[in-house]
Amino acid sequence: MFCIAAVVVLAFGWQNGEPWTASAFVFFFSSRVARSIVKRPLNGVRDAHPTRHATRFVLVTAAGWLGSGALAAIAALMGEGQEWWYVAPVFVVFGVLNLLLLSSRTQ
Repeated sequence: MFCIAAVVVLAFGWQNGEPWTASAFVFFFSSRVARSIVKRPLNGVRDAHPTRHATRFVLVTAAGWLGSGALAAIAALMGEGQEWWYVAPVFVVFGVLNLLLLSSRTQ
């Protein structure tokens, strides 16, 4: 279902000349799907090491925020909407905060 929605968003985004906006949405929601799969694996078996499992979850979360933030910044630079100037920095900050969380756990 999500794949169908992603294809539709990308198809309509490209038709309207807004590929970066569509890409930012697809990347963000794909990262949410990835987080869900990390949290509850499809095979039902979690990693035996809780720390490694949590690290993987935070890394996927950080990648989602940073990737979406980068695509939102590109959308803003390409003139796809002024709202992206507000969204992109927030996404990047959330990604960096997740990375800081990881670095504080390893010390």
